Amino acid sequence: MRDVFRAYYAPAGQELDALWTEGIIVLDTNTLLNFFRYTPSTRDEFLSVLESLQDSLWIPHQVGLEFQRRRLEVISNTADAFSKVKASVGTARNAVTGKLNEYKHHPSLNRNELTKQLDKLFERFSAKVDAQAEQHAEWIAGDGDPERTFFRISDLYDQRVGQGFSREELDAIEEDGKQRYEHKVPPGYKDANKTNGNEYGDLVIWKEILRLGEAMKKPVIFVTDDAKEDWWLIERGQTQGARPELIDEYWAAAERRIHLYEPLQFLKHAKERTQIAVSDNSLDEVQEVSSGNERARRVLHERREQLVQLREGQLRNIERHRSDGSTSRQRADMHTELAVLTEEQRFLETQRQVLEAQGRRLVNEVDELEPTYRDEQHMHRVTATYEERAAVETRLAHLAKRREALERGIREREPREERMAAVWERRVRAIDEELHDVSLALDELES
Repeated sequence: MRDVFRAYYAPAGQELDALWTEGIIVLDTNTLLNFFRYTPSTRDEFLSVLESLQDSLWIPHQVGLEFQRRRLEVISNTADAFSKVKASVGTARNAVTGKLNEYKHHPSLNRNELTKQLDKLFERFSAKVDAQAEQHAEWIAGDGDPERTFFRISDLYDQRVGQGFSREELDAIEEDGKQRYEHKVPPGYKDANKTNGNEYGDLVIWKEILRLGEAMKKPVIFVTDDAKEDWWLIERGQTQGARPELIDEYWAAAERRIHLYEPLQFLKHAKERTQIAVSDNSLDEVQEVSSGNERARRVLHERREQLVQLREGQLRNIERHRSDGSTSRQRADMHTELAVLTEEQRFLETQRQVLEAQGRRLVNEVDELEPTYRDEQHMHRVTATYEERAAVETRLAHLAKRREALERGIREREPREERMAAVWERRVRAIDEELHDVSLALDELES
């Protein structure tokens, strides 16, 4: 049973011993980059453990490349802590000040005195943060801790770097990756949406490990700070171990086991086997850094999903606006009706002028006739002419009101449509910008 379904059993006994005595230890990129995130004491203890295991260490070419490309960025990002602390100080100061302002007329609360003390407190605190930020900037710029850490890690892997793949081999891995990702074959498929061009980085690392196993026929310990489901078997939010597919695929290549550790578990086991002193504080810090990275990844993943949904909603609004066209059709109908009204107005204006002239002529004729010659038929023609002119004027007044309503409707609809389209497009652009920033942050955490 265990031989057939070995991927579903954790290594124990002789197999676990063989992993530590014969196995090749591989650390992923983020595990190495975390050394620039640890405090000096934790970093030194962890590196001392690795130095005692140096004969077992090996680094895939892809991990080494990612490490070289990103270490300066990670070191530089440690300075963000100071600006975030300063921002939180400002928020706290405003909150306390706002609360004090609610008691301007309190009989015993001396708001002015407390505000002055508060200002002094925050000023002293901010000055200390600024001083530490300045020291940190000098620490980064100088040849101090970061450089020593970099060289110490570099020495760990002297003559222990994979040879990497040719361009043709990388192209073939990418083609293979497209099929694997489509069918969610681990590892790497959770990186399919990366925007930094490294969506196949994990798969390249895995292919290097498989090639090493096939050549060396040795077990492997893989230490990764990547907590995604394309490396780990996760049930109801709990990590159960490495994905069985990975264990089986490595066994098919090397006929030996691969075992995955998170950094904390690896350090605990390594501490016991090497007898190197590692403090509980260092273990706690390793866990905190990993947990912090995971919390950040989870928050960023959730935000990216929200942004994707928001973007889709805005695009649906734009598409619905374009494809529906009801407002545009209404506006077109209004323009058509306005053109008809305009033509009728012109005709009726001419009719009114004709009737007005005809009425004046008939009235003049009546005035010129002797009363005995003013027959009923002539008077009826005068009356009919003026009645017809009045009807034309009534119709013209109605047309004028309708024309005013149409013109107002057209004026109102055009800017509103333009404003709505502009609002949706601005929202999409803003979402795209934030989505780009979130994706870059995720890439930085997950590479």
